[in-house]
Amino acid sequence: MDINAVGFGNTVDMLSNAISGADLEHSAIANNIANVNTPNYRRQSVSFKDMLAAAEQDSNGDSLTLDTNDDRQIASGGVPAGQAASFAPAVQTDDTDQMRPDGSNVDVDAEMARLSQNSGYSQTMSQLLSVQFARLREAITEQTH
Repeated sequence: MDINAVGFGNTVDMLSNAISGADLEHSAIANNIANVNTPNYRRQSVSFKDMLAAAEQDSNGDSLTLDTNDDRQIASGGVPAGQAASFAPAVQTDDTDQMRPDGSNVDVDAEMARLSQNSGYSQTMSQLLSVQFARLREAITEQTH
């Protein structure tokens, strides 16, 4: 089941998108590491954090939201009710100058540092999403700690 299809709110949607973006970034970094010795290989990256920041600005928490009760109604963000705003980060190729004699621009040490940072980011977003679902569960069952 797609988390965004359930519609638990902006926070859950943002955290879900952050995890999806981190997964895509992880794949790109792993691909870079796997191809470090491939002649003329160009490293890849995903700039999903920029997209998240833009989406966060679009969904300002200070504004009132329009409550909808039918899929044919338009929500306050201009997106039909029940649909999340699209989040589709893309893999980008880094065409900067080569760093190695074989024509590759992959630095293994830098990629390993990015992998570590991205893993920590993904774990943090997963923990925050877990906390959000725990809060929703408490609200639904009317139980507190």
